[in-house]
Amino acid sequence: MPMPNHNYERYVYSGFETAHAFDVVYGGHFEHRLLSAKRSTLEHQRLILGDIHIDAGRYDFPVVAQGAMSKELICIGMVLDSVDGIRCNTRDVAENDVQLYPRGADLLYQTKRASGWITLNMPHAVFQQVAVERSGRPLKIQRGVVTTLSLPRVQRLALRRMVEDALALARSLPAGGVSTTLGSAIGQAISRAYVDAVCAAQAAPGGAKAVAALRHHRLILDCERLMFEAPMLDLSLAEVARISGCSLRSLELVFRRAVCMTPSRWFTNIRLNGALRELIMPTRDCRVGEVAMRWGFAHLPRFAQQYRRTFGELPSATLGRARAHGLGT
Repeated sequence: MPMPNHNYERYVYSGFETAHAFDVVYGGHFEHRLLSAKRSTLEHQRLILGDIHIDAGRYDFPVVAQGAMSKELICIGMVLDSVDGIRCNTRDVAENDVQLYPRGADLLYQTKRASGWITLNMPHAVFQQVAVERSGRPLKIQRGVVTTLSLPRVQRLALRRMVEDALALARSLPAGGVSTTLGSAIGQAISRAYVDAVCAAQAAPGGAKAVAALRHHRLILDCERLMFEAPMLDLSLAEVARISGCSLRSLELVFRRAVCMTPSRWFTNIRLNGALRELIMPTRDCRVGEVAMRWGFAHLPRFAQQYRRTFGELPSATLGRARAHGLGT
């Protein structure tokens, strides 16, 4: 029988490395899309306490993170410090919000400035077992829909401090990390406190805005799938709007309200970041022109211009530096 795993890890990604920081929530997969040429740093900490997995991170730059949570774990997340300019699934995050992510839930995280976050992840069965023990009943969780809950400020701060204290303790210990006995005790205490808070919390006010945010998030995901499942089809925005069942004007309004960008800028940024990821970890026969074509840029000089405007250098410079450092395959 395998023993529980109690382990602490810390990663720091700088510059273009952040484009390959996919594993920032245990069991999930996230794509970071850089918005500017500014050199950036992402700090990521992970503490594994048996079935309980804690992730904490901090961005010092504006970013879009798009992906999905683990298909096996329930996730409870919170944004730290200032929440101004931060959105989860196109919905503005309020100061005392926490988010409950069901298994496999999609997440679109946007921040206009530096930000920090914490997620607590545990198996669905463990979550419900703790819920029954603490409240006498399992918690109803809407499949595929992120629930935003509002906590009293003092309680939210207490949850944050529990995680930060656990991370600080793990950092202070010698190699080998937290012992099995201590790790189990810490994990149990934190999971109970978080499940207690979720079971007692009230749904954050939202009304029509929350319904609209959910609808807009789904529309944006559907449009991305249309554009990038077969990018060589080179669908126009008008065609994407038509297939999505709305007018081009409506599509533009949704994107401006939901993600503060036009659809054209949004999709161009996705393509540029896709090209960036290929160029910083290139295959042996990687060529800039082929990468550009693969990501829907038919005009190479225009691609180079847009790439340089966003990332601060020509794509050939990115590829050359990656090869000089022996990166890629």
